[in-house]
Amino acid sequence: MKKRLALLLFAVITLITPVARPQTSGTNLVMGAHWDNNSVIQGTVTLAKVNSSGPDTPITTKTLSQGWTNVTEALSASSMYNVTLSASNGTQLVKFPITTALINPNNLQRAEIDIVCHAADNSLASVQITVSMTF
Repeated sequence: MKKRLALLLFAVITLITPVARPQTSGTNLVMGAHWDNNSVIQGTVTLAKVNSSGPDTPITTKTLSQGWTNVTEALSASSMYNVTLSASNGTQLVKFPITTALINPNNLQRAEIDIVCHAADNSLASVQITVSMTF
């Protein structure tokens, strides 16, 4: 009787215990960059960590391919980052901050930003942000 009870208890614990999720190696950060005339922006995207004193620390610079790029990075908790989009001629088109304040960066699975700039004057036309998180 004790063996059956122990076996039943083991089976119940096994069934109700959540499955361990594999640890992610980072967050998939994706950017799309296009002109308002539907052509793709050629250039680079730089991700840099903001420091409390001194210049930002560059983490990676990726070249846009057909207007898209992505990188998988392990982001630090309660940190600030700058993302800079530059055209192929070196003109800075957009620079904006992202932060991991108030979230667990291990739960941030994917973040995508789609940017459209005005071709006439390089100004920002629109931005769409999509974030996927796991809990």
